[in-house]
Amino acid sequence: MFVNSPTKLSLRCLQCSGELCEEAETIVCRRCGETWPFKDGIPRFFRHGYYYWEGVDRRKAKELLESARRGSWVEAVRKHFSDREMSISILDLQQAAWLPLLGLPGEAIALDIGSGYGAITHSLACSLSEVYSVEPIPERIEFTQARLRQEGLSNVRLIQASAIELPFFEESFDLVVANGVLEWVGEWDLERNPRVAQLRFLTAARRLLKKHGVMVISIENRFGYGYFLGQVDHSGIPYTSLVPRRLATFLLRRHQPAHYRTVLNSRREYRTYTYSVRGYRKLLREAGFADVTHYWADPGYNQPYALIPLSAPRLIREHFLDQLDHPGAAGQMTWRRGVKRAAARFGFPGWLLPDFVIIASRDPSRSTEMQEWVREQLRSEFGAGANQARSSEGIVLSCHTAAFSSKHTLRFSQPRWVRGRIFLKARVRMSPCFKDQPPVLANAGLVRDHLAAVARAPIRLPKPVGSLRSGNTFYYLETSASGIQFSRTVRQPGYFNDLRRVEKDFGRVIKAGSELAVILQEIKGANPINPAWYEIPEDFKSLPELCRRLEALRYYSISPTTSRPLWVQHGDFTVENVFLDPLPRAIEVIDWEHLASGYPPLYDLFQLICSSAYLDPSRNKECLQTEEDFYVASFSDLFFSRTDVGRVIGDLVVEACQRLAVSPDLLPNLLLEFLLIRLYHYRALSMMAGRTHLALLSIYLEREERQLFGQLPVRPREPIARNRLGDARTKG
Repeated sequence: MFVNSPTKLSLRCLQCSGELCEEAETIVCRRCGETWPFKDGIPRFFRHGYYYWEGVDRRKAKELLESARRGSWVEAVRKHFSDREMSISILDLQQAAWLPLLGLPGEAIALDIGSGYGAITHSLACSLSEVYSVEPIPERIEFTQARLRQEGLSNVRLIQASAIELPFFEESFDLVVANGVLEWVGEWDLERNPRVAQLRFLTAARRLLKKHGVMVISIENRFGYGYFLGQVDHSGIPYTSLVPRRLATFLLRRHQPAHYRTVLNSRREYRTYTYSVRGYRKLLREAGFADVTHYWADPGYNQPYALIPLSAPRLIREHFLDQLDHPGAAGQMTWRRGVKRAAARFGFPGWLLPDFVIIASRDPSRSTEMQEWVREQLRSEFGAGANQARSSEGIVLSCHTAAFSSKHTLRFSQPRWVRGRIFLKARVRMSPCFKDQPPVLANAGLVRDHLAAVARAPIRLPKPVGSLRSGNTFYYLETSASGIQFSRTVRQPGYFNDLRRVEKDFGRVIKAGSELAVILQEIKGANPINPAWYEIPEDFKSLPELCRRLEALRYYSISPTTSRPLWVQHGDFTVENVFLDPLPRAIEVIDWEHLASGYPPLYDLFQLICSSAYLDPSRNKECLQTEEDFYVASFSDLFFSRTDVGRVIGDLVVEACQRLAVSPDLLPNLLLEFLLIRLYHYRALSMMAGRTHLALLSIYLEREERQLFGQLPVRPREPIARNRLGDARTKG
């Protein structure tokens, strides 16, 4: 455990606003004598009759709660939710991916309103001093209690209460979070017009903030493009967000059967109001918020892996195009992709984006330690060019992360003169895995120091500028990577049709990766990978025949235990982390978090090939429904199909084997070892990634190992002499 226990804020009586005190099984107001139950360590303020209205069946919610209490809460979620979206919304702490943008100090106190199954509460508890988590549904709040106990987090106070009746005194919090809450306030407060009820809720939330406090609101856009395509609104039927409110009520009343989300609203009025950008800004200004910033949350506000300010249309356009080109399900809705691509190229209008994260402050001049530090670092880095007028510009950042990750890349939107020259990165402390600095900085330092002594090094790293630890968030500035991100090249439409270009680009990267492998073996101090990753997964241990085949094919089984060549590798050598500069021959490599010793030979090169996400053109007519289907198909086309691209890459890999003194005959064994380690690595991150890599391993075992790249064994096109790595590897 790495957080302190809460000091506990005083709670406010909902009747007379007096101070409450806790007794054995009761919360008591000494001023008016009102009492509320205190059951299982949770104050129970919700007294409007029991109701259950969420999308998860109540019986299933109770089963989930009991499973979490009996065993692991994580395994309970994985067992009870096969739906990827639902499981991620509970498991992934990156629901709070906006946290590094706020620059909160570690001693900050947060309030999570409508906390659900506790993902945001859990995330905040890892980073801030105290968290108050409010949720009216008992199955949810009690699940969160089991979750936090198992995680050893004792700085959270759970409260069962309604979002519209909060038992807190004014100016108690540095942060108030309303994730997917504001749109439902009209359903919970039937005595008022929905907009009036929302305004009342926001005004109360603003009063709970300290002077420099900030509120985060996650919500849909009333005019998001999905609603024009028939996406279901909160009413349970499509198009109601687009039409006038009275017409929405008319449509709702004539729709049968009633949607579960309207069970509280017997009159079946349309009360789940959402707004446009302008509408939210107006509502928040009326509630007393002086500064309001809208971010596009992609792919949604429950998975805000990309947060881009609406004030940066160029960044919105770039991200929109990147997402269209990103590998995923193919062969479906191609005309819609074409329309989206055309719209993005002409400037996609921000008012059509589907989901927002809104950061609102009561103080127009709010400034944080992080922002002041960034300004000072920029002045130092850019010198006289950063004059006083420029250095006084506001700091506005976009934020990019990934599911189940603790690292964030923050890109400057403001000030404009910094764009593309420098990046701010952040690591939110999700576990006590680093003390003084995160592993990515320590590893990059090891590599950078070693490269300084290598003449004509094949790679470069971005230059560090400065670092700051603010609470449990570690910020560091570094210069941007030189050149073009390799992923942007390989994901251009039609790229893999040009075999000469594929051979040239991949040949350059694979050669540099081979030379990097030589250099990395001389680095001392790299941490080892988890020894458990060498074991055969539990999935196969009940199948003895399959286990025997696995053992017979493994690289580490055919090498003596005392002389296993355990290599130091980058560990995440993907097309996203490689940059190609058109002029110098060196490449630039970023994100060194997974640098470690103990990887099998060629691990980085296999990772590079897999990340290219090549798909044979003949599959364009297939309907690959999920990302899992896509990556399984891509793996087959790259490694086991007789495609021209597979042949070219196979030749390049065989050449790399000659450089590294690895026999090409070992490629099937090394690929198996690569898949085993990746299975362990990704399974710890998400169910979908674990299933995908298990499927890749199954595909491997279904094929004859001699079919690798459709042509093994093959000879290199020109003989390449062994280098010093071959000698180093024979020593074990």
